[in-house]
Amino acid sequence: MLHHRKATLYPNRVGLDIGSHTVSAVEVVERGPETVIRSAGSVTIPGAKGKQPVRDSAAVVQALRNLWSTAGMRSNKVMLALPADAVYMKWLHLEATKPEELAQTARAAAVRGAPFPAADAIVDFRVLPSRGATARNVHLVMVVAALGSMVDELLNMAESAGLEPMAVDIGTAAALRCFQMQNRAGSPLWSGQPFAHCIIGARSTTIAVMRGSEMEFARTVPVGGGDFTECIVQHTGASWAEAEQIKMTPGTRLVEGGVLVTSCEGQQLRIPCDSAAGRLARETLRSLKFFRSQFAEGSYLGMVGAATLSGGGALLRGIDASIQEQGIEVTSTINPFAGFSVAAESGIQDIGASSPAYTTAVGLALGDYWTEEEVADEVETAA
Repeated sequence: MLHHRKATLYPNRVGLDIGSHTVSAVEVVERGPETVIRSAGSVTIPGAKGKQPVRDSAAVVQALRNLWSTAGMRSNKVMLALPADAVYMKWLHLEATKPEELAQTARAAAVRGAPFPAADAIVDFRVLPSRGATARNVHLVMVVAALGSMVDELLNMAESAGLEPMAVDIGTAAALRCFQMQNRAGSPLWSGQPFAHCIIGARSTTIAVMRGSEMEFARTVPVGGGDFTECIVQHTGASWAEAEQIKMTPGTRLVEGGVLVTSCEGQQLRIPCDSAAGRLARETLRSLKFFRSQFAEGSYLGMVGAATLSGGGALLRGIDASIQEQGIEVTSTINPFAGFSVAAESGIQDIGASSPAYTTAVGLALGDYWTEEEVADEVETAA
């Protein structure tokens, strides 16, 4: 899962994000030293009726075929993303004197912590630079367990749609990679300072912190854009599809107190969404407080008081101000296409304000998927 062949072997490739209710894809092309975004698009999966994801594989396959047809994708080589609820991640200090001992301990820890059966877990780990002084044989390790049946399901759906899966990545890692590459391109003096990012999906939100090229922390909470849609359904009696349309109608906005202000059939509506808005803001604050608590007071490494937003849920106008009510500065809602060359035929101009929903797909397409390295090299680097 963390180790794959290099995507740069394939000059044309597609980052494919199969979400709860939509599938999004971004195709990139290598033109000499430059990576160009050639096409992008998104379609709704038929059958979406509520917050829960569409589980009909046939509907997803049809959506993928529709997407390749309407967005003009030329490549069938795809990089896929595991959803947050199919991944378990934990940062642990593990003691080991030999690489093989560390590998065995880390993989065992991943299996024990995963919220799914050990027989259905694909485990991996990565040795990270330590956050502070530790004993010589103690290593900071990120352990990861992925739901094996979900990996198989993603691969089967892609292959059924006539696509060729090249890698399966963690969705959170792909989104953070996209933002990291933008930081590097936009600021030659960027030193790899820690930054916080909220990836707001339909069913959940992942609050993550990254420093340099490493993910320092990630926590997923079960609140996302679908919770606001559910509030509209309950208040108006609209269908799920109608509520989604109301939520994204120009002029609809989340205002102070978690109230969604919109209009329907010429009448202004004030829909109470304080439960969803409050949970999202509180969980974001709680997560970043926990991250900062792991560092000594005054340490710059733990000083994360601001965050950026991405994901489909970040398209709700006013959600940034709602999070800021809890004292967290939201610096921006990122545009994953910014800073990259875009082909004239890409169709990105039609995406407009919905670009934050493509962050994971862009990160997947730009990923440098490596071949497995010797664990010994990782241990020596971290020691």
